[in-house]
Amino acid sequence: MYSPRPEIETIIIAFNKALAKQGIKTEKIFLFGSQAKGTAGEHSDIDLVVISNSFKGLDFMQRCELLGRAIAEIMEPIEPLAYTPEEFDVQKQKASFLYEVLTEPQTIEYQF
Repeated sequence: MYSPRPEIETIIIAFNKALAKQGIKTEKIFLFGSQAKGTAGEHSDIDLVVISNSFKGLDFMQRCELLGRAIAEIMEPIEPLAYTPEEFDVQKQKASFLYEVLTEPQTIEYQF
C-alpha cells in the first residue's frame, strides 16, 4: 500500500490546527485522490473530507468560508469537503461520491 509523502501528513496536521483556530474541532479527516494514490503531480491539490460536529447548523457557504480561512492560513492547495458525522453516515451508505471515496483502497483516514 502506498504511503503519502511525509509533507502531506504535515500539511493535514497544520490544516487541522488552522481549523481549530476557526472553532472547528475535527473528528476525522480523509485523504483521497491523487495524493492518497501516489499519482500526484507537481501541481496536484490535496483532496480531503473533513468530519466535524462543528459544521452542524452551518450552510454550504458558511462551511466554505471557515475552510477557506484555514487554507489561507497555511497557504497549501487543499480541496476540502465538509460533513457533520450524521451527514457522513448517511452519505457513506449510498452510491454517492463519498461512498466511492471511502471504498477506494487508497483513501487514508486521520483521526483527531
